[in-house]
Amino acid sequence: MLKYNKSGYFFIFLALFFGSYYANGQLKGVSNLTHFDDRKLHFGFYLGLNTMDYRTTNYNNVFSNPVFADNTTGLKEKALGYYGNQENFAAEVYTISPGFTVGGVVNYRLTRDLDFRFTPGMSLGNRSFRYFIPINPEMYSQTAGLDETTYLSTPSSYVDLPVGIRYKGFRHNNVRPYIYLGAAYRYDLENKRISESVVHLNKGGQYAELGLGLDSYLEYFRFTMEFRFSYGLNNLIRHDSDQTKPVPYYGYIFKELNSNIFTLLFYFE
Repeated sequence: MLKYNKSGYFFIFLALFFGSYYANGQLKGVSNLTHFDDRKLHFGFYLGLNTMDYRTTNYNNVFSNPVFADNTTGLKEKALGYYGNQENFAAEVYTISPGFTVGGVVNYRLTRDLDFRFTPGMSLGNRSFRYFIPINPEMYSQTAGLDETTYLSTPSSYVDLPVGIRYKGFRHNNVRPYIYLGAAYRYDLENKRISESVVHLNKGGQYAELGLGLDSYLEYFRFTMEFRFSYGLNNLIRHDSDQTKPVPYYGYIFKELNSNIFTLLFYFE
């Protein structure tokens, strides 16, 4: 189920506004910024709307997780109590909420058709889990005002460090399509005080990225809309059994947890 917030309406309005502006320019037959792409180096900034998701792989039996191999810790007995004596259950990501992305652009022209792009920024978003067993209220009742929905959410505040190559098509009047191929490293600044008792995650992640975009040359600047898919390459799950810290009992069902991020970007250059 997809939830929307006010930021979604803002970006829809922004897209319609610039689409209308571009259409008017095309009707006038005016070529804008005819030498913009001849610049060797230029800068800009971007705003974006993102949705974050996980690709999950579950253990068929939660006690197949190697974290339970040491029977002297009593971890298995405690986990059974939280699982309602069930060993076979599943979990999935079920709520995708819009998030916000912002950053800067450094564009270096390699050839007539190729640009090198460095677009550092930040992305804020949230993901939530659903388990096919009841969650023991003891896990979240210790914090005032906390319910099961909040308990199962995993907010993220990523520092984004993407680099990539844009292959540009031919310019037609005031538009020019392109394909973006790149890679990114993201580091999560979110403390996850609540979700640390659900899953323990590695904060750093590597991504392969693919984007499709359209440059629109306006009178005073270039406006670009791009859809980008970021495919997480590394397993984010981290299985800890230190019982002096929050133990991620429900996170033990995950064998692998990889990140996907879908972003609609608006560039101003």
